[in-house]
Amino acid sequence: NVDKIVFDHRGLGDAFPQFLSQPWTDPETNKEYPPLVIDTEISSIRNALPLLRPVIANISVNQQMVSATTIALEQGSVELPISSRMILDNRLMKREDDDEQEDASRKLTMEEKAIFVEVDALQVEMGNIVSKETSSGAVIYDVAKSTQHKDRYSSIAMGLRYIAEL
Repeated sequence: NVDKIVFDHRGLGDAFPQFLSQPWTDPETNKEYPPLVIDTEISSIRNALPLLRPVIANISVNQQMVSATTIALEQGSVELPISSRMILDNRLMKREDDDEQEDASRKLTMEEKAIFVEVDALQVEMGNIVSKETSSGAVIYDVAKSTQHKDRYSSIAMGLRYIAEL
């Protein structure tokens, strides 16, 4: 059950909503799914579901995303998995302060391990975000170096901004 698909409209451009504006059929099940359209516009497409929430970033929206992310992390309403360094021999090591009696002998699946690796990358990206003042005096948020990325950070920030809107 999906409530909204939040996406970077500038990053994907008009192609993403246009691509999803047609019904599609799952080749494995032969089930037809309705088209998806942007929820901020009135659509004339029959049976379309308004599930796409575009984010058109500007200085104000970026500040909202930074604020929503900071508040969510500070309040603990978003929790990130522990570092992948806690995975040894494809098993999750038990921390000394952990009272839960989880089955530490169970090997992690590749999908479970991937979550930890992706969160490591997210944390690195979050650490690379810096505020910069533009020539007009506005504050923007970007990576410290042009070789760094912020895609994961942007994704979670867009989602948290949408949640804050709700």
